[in-house]
Amino acid sequence: MNREKYYRNTLINTLKIFNCLKDHENEGEGFLTISKISKITKLHKWTVSRTLDLYMHPLIEMIIPEGFEDVGLQIKFIRLKNPDITKEQVLRLLKFNKIIKNGD
Repeated sequence: MNREKYYRNTLINTLKIFNCLKDHENEGEGFLTISKISKITKLHKWTVSRTLDLYMHPLIEMIIPEGFEDVGLQIKFIRLKNPDITKEQVLRLLKFNKIIKNGD
């Protein structure tokens, strides 16, 4: 049986993060941090960061300010590149990524 090679709940986590970013964008506010997304979605910071880096990188704009690494902090500011993107487009991107990675 050929199954998707995602981590557990990757699709659900991706949609939670997308909905969080979409809601925040609709409110007209700027960037969110990994910590803020984590609190809103009730996902671990590592899960949020990994999901953004591996599965959502084409959809988001990420800014990592310099200077914080000197004191041991790495802060990422995140927002959607296109606030008009739909959930269906996100699902299509995830399916496309799976096809490329699996070579189907």
